[in-house]
Amino acid sequence: MKVDTRATRPQYVCGNEHVKLIGGLDGYFPDFGHHLENEMGGLWLYPIKLLDGFWLRFIDHSAQTVDCYIKADQFENYPHKNEFSYHSGLGHTTVDIKRSEIAPEKIKGIIVTYTFENYGKETAVCSTEFIARVNLRPVWLAEELNIYDGKQDEICYDEEKKCFLAKDSENPWYAALSCDLEGEIRTGDFFGPEYTVGNGISCAYQHDFTLQPGETKILRFYLAGSDLSKEEALDQLEVLRKDKDYETEKREQYEEILAKTKLSVEDKKFSEIFDWVKVNTQWLVLDHEKYGRGIMAGIPEYPWWFGCDSFYTLQGVLAMGDFELCKDTLTLIHDYSKKINGNGRIVHEILPNGYCPNPGNTQETAHFVTMVWKYYQWTGDKEFLEYCLDYIKQAISWLRDQDEDGDLFPSGYGIIEIAGLNMEMIDTAVYTCEAYDCYAQIAKLFGDTETSREYETLYQDTKDKINVELWDEREGLYCDTFASYETISQKKDVLLEQMKGFKSEKTKKYILQLLEERKEDGTKERGWLLNRNWVINTPMEVGIAPKEKAKIALEQMHTHEFIGTYGMYLNALRQDATMTISTGAMAVAQLMYGNANEALELLKKMFQSFSMSTPGAMSEMSPDYGCFVQAWTTYSVFLPVVRLMFGINPMASEKKIVLSPCMPEEWREGSLEEVRVLDGTISIFYHREGDKIKIKVKNNTSYPVEVQGEDIEALLY
Repeated sequence: MKVDTRATRPQYVCGNEHVKLIGGLDGYFPDFGHHLENEMGGLWLYPIKLLDGFWLRFIDHSAQTVDCYIKADQFENYPHKNEFSYHSGLGHTTVDIKRSEIAPEKIKGIIVTYTFENYGKETAVCSTEFIARVNLRPVWLAEELNIYDGKQDEICYDEEKKCFLAKDSENPWYAALSCDLEGEIRTGDFFGPEYTVGNGISCAYQHDFTLQPGETKILRFYLAGSDLSKEEALDQLEVLRKDKDYETEKREQYEEILAKTKLSVEDKKFSEIFDWVKVNTQWLVLDHEKYGRGIMAGIPEYPWWFGCDSFYTLQGVLAMGDFELCKDTLTLIHDYSKKINGNGRIVHEILPNGYCPNPGNTQETAHFVTMVWKYYQWTGDKEFLEYCLDYIKQAISWLRDQDEDGDLFPSGYGIIEIAGLNMEMIDTAVYTCEAYDCYAQIAKLFGDTETSREYETLYQDTKDKINVELWDEREGLYCDTFASYETISQKKDVLLEQMKGFKSEKTKKYILQLLEERKEDGTKERGWLLNRNWVINTPMEVGIAPKEKAKIALEQMHTHEFIGTYGMYLNALRQDATMTISTGAMAVAQLMYGNANEALELLKKMFQSFSMSTPGAMSEMSPDYGCFVQAWTTYSVFLPVVRLMFGINPMASEKKIVLSPCMPEEWREGSLEEVRVLDGTISIFYHREGDKIKIKVKNNTSYPVEVQGEDIEALLY
């Protein structure tokens, strides 16, 4: 994906599972970020930062007034690397400059390559200075673990190793930098074209060279580090400097990723975006030997592991075919929850230094139980299910304990982490209901029929209660929460405070009117449709809404009240924000009830934001703000397409694969090939003939395929 960088300054990432380099598309590294104010960019080796950035000064002594810090006028994003092109801002020089970056896998560092080519007819006499700003510092909230940034980083040039070596003054954190060609060096507290905050120190390489007409010159820089020791930093630098074709190795890795779950439909742009979401998912994998491996929530503001985000994302990861990433992430969350909580509660987030700022919102515990079961159904990995079984039992018990008043609805924060909404929320109720169903099946699988019957009954009772108590007949929608007038009135000021900004008066009026209507209720609990947040679609998303109620709610929620230019609003009253997760969940809800056309419309709205911030990615907040790449977009794309449109439903517990396609009319033909399922893969080819869908299924698993659905003609081979 290519973009002209002169009109905008969005961000990009170059990384592997250890390091992430985050900067601007013009090749600069401006200060930005709010978790660590103005510190979220640069080169990170989580849980520490290595560099604020690097810059190149270029002088063409044979041209008039060409002496500048170069800024890219074109950026091109590949799955495995990034490229910058420099020309228009260089003045009268005949030298073209390109920069490429690659982070070889399994190495704690990156390689930055500058290529200089003289396209003129005269010799070019050139000088360059490469400046790197070291800033060794810890991640957000490190002080909670008594980890503090040293007062000043230290740097020296190691003559034996031919590299710069920097150290935090108080911690065993190191950055190591070298160039493939020796040059003049300097160190000190100096800057290039941008000033960056922090207790950093700078180093620089200076080179002089001439370029004959048509000649090319390459300067290659190696940037590595360690949060553990000097020896590891130097070792990683040495590995980077090996004469090895890292680019081919990394390109082949992404080719392998793209070859799985290969979508082909008539809308080529749709298929292209589908592939890029696979790439984005890999960009977000973070592995630290001490803390674990898993999918991060988003870059640049959420480069750590989450419960809630992961449990959405991993449904898409399974459909994408990366069983290992799913298992690793679930293992990390399971192990940390057991360590930090130990009572069945699932953590909300884990920073890449092991610190947990939030022990968990209620719905995350329910989501975990369901996600482990879904992992088993897709993979048949009963051993991992057994590994989690004891904590799953505790999780179910913990969930039931949150239902303090015995009304089947647990209390606490759900997905909408807004102050005051720590009540009996609909998403928590729905996901708890789903968890009871999954736990009933888990108990059955392990031969505990009594427990299985108990939780099947609990599932049915909770489902019935949701569909009665949380259904608002007047509005034709499900409610946000189940609470008393007394509870809501006590939270009135908090709720109204949230309504500042766009359409605030209308929203405040709506809430005050609800309170006035229900002031006689006192302590009696009932459903409240307070904010019209997107989670009121969860009964349809998981398929527990009766068809008649789902039809009414889905039709109403597929209107301009709930749906905007880029998909589903987070809050239909405010209509001021849209996320890929809200849109994806709504697409899933539509497909659960056979509405493929509406689902495709939602996905295409979401896809309009593709590359609007970063080439090859969709931002967390549509169209172009928040994290420029966000994990749960994987759920929003792969679950609707793979699990529901193509209808692939592996059922390890039943020893079969069920196919129940639900294709949009716009897709007259297409295919989904090499979908990893259980112990093999399946490929589906289909075309539409009038009202009928004909499919051919290539089954490379040991499990039988069962095709369900009216007007579907199937050929299995």
